[in-house]
Amino acid sequence: MSQKNQTRIPDEWIDEIPTRASTFKACVVSVAAFMLVGLGLAAREWGPQVLAAFLSQNPSVSILWENNNTTKALEFCFLLFGIMGGICALTGVLSLVRNRVTYHLLRTSMLIVCLAVAAYVYIVWQGTSSILAEGLEVGGAKQDGATVFKLWWKACWPAFAVALYAVWLHVMMRSRSVYAAFTRVSGNPMAGDRVLEDLRTHGRDPRHRRSLYASGLTHLIILVLIPYILSLGGCVEAYRVPKGSGNPVVAMVKVVKPKKKKKKTLSLRPNSAIIFDQPDLDHTEVDEQLEQKTQVTYSAQSSKAGKMGKGGGTKGGWPEGMDNYKIRFIRLEHGGAGWDDGMNQTGADINFLRAFAQATGFKKIASKGESHSIALLKKYPKDGFPPFVYLTGNGRMGRVGSTDVKILRDYCLNGGMLIADAGHRDFHHSFIHFMRQVFPDKTLIDIPDDDMLYQLPNGFPEGAPAFWHHGGRRALGIKHDGRWIAFYHPGDMNDAWKSQNYTDVTPEMRDAAINLGVNLIYYSFNQWNDAVSKAKK
Repeated sequence: MSQKNQTRIPDEWIDEIPTRASTFKACVVSVAAFMLVGLGLAAREWGPQVLAAFLSQNPSVSILWENNNTTKALEFCFLLFGIMGGICALTGVLSLVRNRVTYHLLRTSMLIVCLAVAAYVYIVWQGTSSILAEGLEVGGAKQDGATVFKLWWKACWPAFAVALYAVWLHVMMRSRSVYAAFTRVSGNPMAGDRVLEDLRTHGRDPRHRRSLYASGLTHLIILVLIPYILSLGGCVEAYRVPKGSGNPVVAMVKVVKPKKKKKKTLSLRPNSAIIFDQPDLDHTEVDEQLEQKTQVTYSAQSSKAGKMGKGGGTKGGWPEGMDNYKIRFIRLEHGGAGWDDGMNQTGADINFLRAFAQATGFKKIASKGESHSIALLKKYPKDGFPPFVYLTGNGRMGRVGSTDVKILRDYCLNGGMLIADAGHRDFHHSFIHFMRQVFPDKTLIDIPDDDMLYQLPNGFPEGAPAFWHHGGRRALGIKHDGRWIAFYHPGDMNDAWKSQNYTDVTPEMRDAAINLGVNLIYYSFNQWNDAVSKAKK
């Protein structure tokens, strides 16, 4: 184009025309407002469902929140989020036509977002605080200040993220370039420019600002990020049950009572006034009778190899199982002294698995012992959770947090089975207390001798065999919806699984303990199969 045909723009017009960069930023802000539409509508759609599920699982909280109007206030907040989404959609469309009116409408919508978030956060805080004040339980666990704060944070962090996003958009709108794109007015830098520039250059004292950033980031990592990573607990391998179908053959267990040995006495003269047969104060007749009853031994015959399972087949296995199966024995860590009762050192769990493989024909078993925390139970997939977990100890249990209590409760209610075994009287007392925390609405009850646990695949006519009686002579259990979700043996069953050089038991006692364990695993596998089948349907 020649110099003659070029049109010169007056100098006073230059500042009135936004640059291409300003126009691009304005378009970005307008489009970014549309993202709040999805967030608001999602909160309106899913919020009431999550709230209803939470209240249905915690009836006492539902009653409390109905009385103090927390439920209605939260429902109003979800409605407000839906309205917020509609307003953001409208302003996002209008802001594509840039003028002063649409600019102020867009800023107003950002303000509404922040107000909606503030109302929601406040109401959730009031509701969770009322749970703590009334001393209610959530998920079967009593709440304290820390657990209530975690509950509040879990419910509020998505709202905080939305508010942070809205604040960023508001700062962008208060920059001169975006303002000029909407109003066609240029001038000095605005508040948004100063904020953005301050973040970019670290203010008047960059070294001080960088140290503040570093300190804040360090605290964030130590106080938030690392505890969160630790709470994840790690990864787990899905449990693989043998696939197939079976129909176990019952093998009755015969009770063999030991013959009472006659005690020899020495007497010099039968008619003498002096009694030479002095009584043994450490071994009275009552002790003899008790020892005779408790030393009942069992000779048990296991079911035919390869026939165990469900579905009426001949090969053995479970319909919901896996071809590439591996039977594992998982012990739970509770942090108390002797939490595994020396099972890892004595190879008790591996000895049991080898005997299980020999008795059932399922040869693919774990090659070493396995244990992990209660928290890892929530990591298993719905079709690969362990059918049973084992809990024992030779001392008092460690403190188990409310989160782990809920995880163990959910595991049992959703198809898993807890098998517990007392290695000491101290463990017995702490375990009974622990069960009241996990299942406050259920109690440990005596398992009848004719229960299915004692019938398949090995029959125990007199119920679970008694061994060392750390917590009594009868096995106890907890039932839910007609199935046993917890089995507790008070007599140190695993002691009979340990290697010969670690324990002194008769072969009959060892067979009885192993066959009882086989029954428990068979029962847990059946319940696992039903739970997985139900979940798939």
